[in-house]
Amino acid sequence: MNTHDVRMHDAQALPQGGSKPPAIPLRNPLHPSISDKLDPTFVKLYNEYIGNGPAWPTDINHVRQNYSALYSYAMAPPSGVGGIGETTVPGWEKYPGEINVRVYVPTGEEAGQRKVWPVHFNFHGGGWAVGDLETDAHICHHICASVPCCVIDIEYRHIPEYPFPVGIMDSLTAVAHILANHKTFSIDSTNITFGGESSGGTIALILNHLFRDGGFSDKLKGIVVATPTISDVRKYATPDMSPWPSMREFEFAPLLNWDKLKWFDTFKWMSLSSQNPSIKPKEQKRDISWFADAMNAPDFKNLAPVTYLATAEVDPLRDEAEAYGQRMEEAGNKVVLKRFSGMPHHFMHMDRVLPQAREYVQDVISTVRQCLYPPQEPSTTATPPDT
Repeated sequence: MNTHDVRMHDAQALPQGGSKPPAIPLRNPLHPSISDKLDPTFVKLYNEYIGNGPAWPTDINHVRQNYSALYSYAMAPPSGVGGIGETTVPGWEKYPGEINVRVYVPTGEEAGQRKVWPVHFNFHGGGWAVGDLETDAHICHHICASVPCCVIDIEYRHIPEYPFPVGIMDSLTAVAHILANHKTFSIDSTNITFGGESSGGTIALILNHLFRDGGFSDKLKGIVVATPTISDVRKYATPDMSPWPSMREFEFAPLLNWDKLKWFDTFKWMSLSSQNPSIKPKEQKRDISWFADAMNAPDFKNLAPVTYLATAEVDPLRDEAEAYGQRMEEAGNKVVLKRFSGMPHHFMHMDRVLPQAREYVQDVISTVRQCLYPPQEPSTTATPPDT
């Protein structure tokens, strides 16, 4: 049995109740203001696998190398799919280049024949600066295997090498290209959903507006997101200056805290001096538009038929995400807003250990299925009387 096997075995054995303090003091213990607000199962998981780990590195390249495997010991194994392929598509034309996409195809195709599937587009998280096609791979597997539908994961380019909002515009460009070439991808371009977690969830929410504005809202059947980042943290220097109580209450939350939010945000604004020098700062600021604070979207009406928005109770981003969902509801949209108690920001990547993470994955599957395969309306045609 190797080290990985031992870690996986221990994770399976985690109790559902409280946790005992470790025999040796942790190098990175939970902050006293937070520990009693977290689910006991997560506390035990943290103490055994995270509390003695290294401090968050300051080198972004080191973060990128390890980001998608951070919680691999607690992820449920991927579900079976019919096939997985990768290809490249054009990115944002302002900064020419191609980006990678991964295509998950369900089971059920005959040899040599391809079905036309509805499609779910996924956008990974990572603060706009990290993450890749492995970040949400287990969730993409589960959706593809269970709905069934084609799942296409978009690997947008990162800040600071490319200016913000490259992640949003790469994703928009990639989706538009794929839909225009729907026969090549064997998908139904009129039956799609968007989803993602963290900054990937933000991309899905923003693309909801952009698709409506572009006259394609009839194609988009639903949005399924968790723990999105909504507000612009550059507006306030300390958590106490934030308008969101959760930002102040969970300044020292595990997995994502105030310091990490500001660390990622630094790269966002640093990115405006990168890449094409012929694009002036004023133009770059125009490109950002309202994307740095999604609450400033100019119009919240007539968005996708349904938006499922999950938040984590012990997440500094909780309140701004819930306020965004309420803003959508006030504009007449159908929103399913769900808060997962005792959970930190990245809880959905721990679905082999945390019941709340498994519940979230099942919610995603159920919502995508209902959006792409809506129940058929009963026939209203009257049966002619016997004569």
